[in-house]
Amino acid sequence: MRTAWLDCSAGASGDMLLGALIAAGADLAYINTAVAAVDPSLSVTVTQTSRHQIAATKATVEVNGTPHPENIPETGHGHGHGHGHGHGHGHGAEVAAPDDELGGGVPGEDGGGLLGGGERAAGSAGRHGRGADHGPTRAWADVRRLLEGAVLDEPVRVRALDTFARLARAEAGAHGVEPDTVHFHEVGALDAIADIVGVAAAAVSLGLERVVVSTIVLGGGKQVRGQHGGIPIPGPAVLHLVSEAGAPVVGGTAPYEMTTPTGAALLATLADEYGMMPPMRVTTTGVGAGGRDPVEVPNILRVIIGESTDQPATELVYETNVDDLDPRLWPQVLAKLLAAGAADAWLTPILMKKGRPAHTLSVLVTGANADAVRRVVLTETSAIGLREYPIRKHAADREFTTIKLDGHAISVKIARYDGQVVNVQPEYDDVVAAAAELNQPVKLVLARAIAAAEALWN
Repeated sequence: MRTAWLDCSAGASGDMLLGALIAAGADLAYINTAVAAVDPSLSVTVTQTSRHQIAATKATVEVNGTPHPENIPETGHGHGHGHGHGHGHGHGAEVAAPDDELGGGVPGEDGGGLLGGGERAAGSAGRHGRGADHGPTRAWADVRRLLEGAVLDEPVRVRALDTFARLARAEAGAHGVEPDTVHFHEVGALDAIADIVGVAAAAVSLGLERVVVSTIVLGGGKQVRGQHGGIPIPGPAVLHLVSEAGAPVVGGTAPYEMTTPTGAALLATLADEYGMMPPMRVTTTGVGAGGRDPVEVPNILRVIIGESTDQPATELVYETNVDDLDPRLWPQVLAKLLAAGAADAWLTPILMKKGRPAHTLSVLVTGANADAVRRVVLTETSAIGLREYPIRKHAADREFTTIKLDGHAISVKIARYDGQVVNVQPEYDDVVAAAAELNQPVKLVLARAIAAAEALWN
């Protein structure tokens, strides 16, 4: 089982996590294709740097080829992360002022995502000179429509939507409003889109089957100044996120915020479980750097990837026999199971006692999503019980790349076994979308995509 352990002993932010995954081998071209599919102005670049003399990769968001303002670090080291984001948010009919944040400073440069991260010093216009007016906003519903309409591989879309939804719920909970009333300032939305979609694409590119997250260091001991006074660390948004996820946390020794809302939301979305590094044969590592180099701790997040040696039975199969469900309901049931976190779900026709035709519903799921899957089975079908048994899965290494057909991007999955390419397959949904745009038969576009991907066998 291809396993990743995320070491969050210096906290987490979107750019730190993205840099670590790229350093561990995630395909930067695939990441940029996904990011640009959501907003064509966005891209991600990487540079090599160091923190406390530890070599690290810095991921930088660019807008139309220019580094995003939140990715331009201040000079000097300092004792705090002190990133001065404050792109703000609003809720309801009125949009709040830019510093109306409920988070704190962050160890990266992701602006605390769309929520929180409002640590700009009182009386300052921000180090980027933007003053109090951050321009237009994007509602959470608008961001959701962007992600739903973008040409993305479905696993990337699902992870990105889950992360943004967690952020919206955290912000709404912190302010006591409904998630759909939350608005994000445009500059924050752009940076968060790149970080969140980029991390989702990086995880898919690496073919991770199991993600274990360490105890998350949040920081604390100091308040930053928002528009409405002092803000406690950890901020309300971060606490909401880790509480909802059931993640183990610790304050840490550094007197500033070390985990951003974006970082916390991404960890919650990626994590199959939490704990120490599991037994594994390490195959690759990656170190991602935050935007600052504080004196207290090396501002890095590490990812260690390898093959599990303990072969934990973290995957389960649930089964139940159903003979009295309207067959028109099955497609929706299968879709809801996948949305609930099932790795796969399928039906097998069977013949039950007294010659009654029926189906066996089988669902493959990790332990982290087992409760949600059981709920779907018992509420969406006529089953009143189900069987459970653990399994061990052996999978080829997987990665994604992109080909172009008449300007239309089609994702291609590449599978390797013992380092040798054993399968190259265009993603069918992308083929269907391209066929519709090109007004060509799906079978023709599929044949063209397979031919265009032939070189990837080498």
